[in-house]
Amino acid sequence: MLMFDALVPVKTAGSVGKSIGAAVGAAAGAAAGAGAGGVAKFSVDPDQAQKMIDGLKESLRKLLELRKDGAKLQAAGAPGPDPYSGFATLAMRKTAGTEPGGYLWANEQAQKALEQTIKNIEKALADYRATDEAAQTAMKG
Repeated sequence: MLMFDALVPVKTAGSVGKSIGAAVGAAAGAAAGAGAGGVAKFSVDPDQAQKMIDGLKESLRKLLELRKDGAKLQAAGAPGPDPYSGFATLAMRKTAGTEPGGYLWANEQAQKALEQTIKNIEKALADYRATDEAAQTAMKG
């Protein structure tokens, strides 16, 4: 089994942040009780590591696509000239924004966590293969 660290990106108490952190933890197969924010320890069968890396890269690709939706929300105008539409639009833009707890902020944190987790798995896999090759070489004498 390969052991690696997976980053859990959320460190604030925003509801968007909590849901992103829970989703990332669940997607990575986090053990029950793994808290939001920080590092969680995982293991994966070496034969399944590449499949996991590919899945995490696909998740990263989807996050990049979804980032475009957040940018569209930030650029959206008020649906009408009344003050309530204007205030609702300002609130929507803030919620979609890059401030801690905003959607774009959470998206970026999740991207960073996935990228680092992918690097950690790739390193663990490379270390495993190097150790395996060294053992095979030693057995051959």
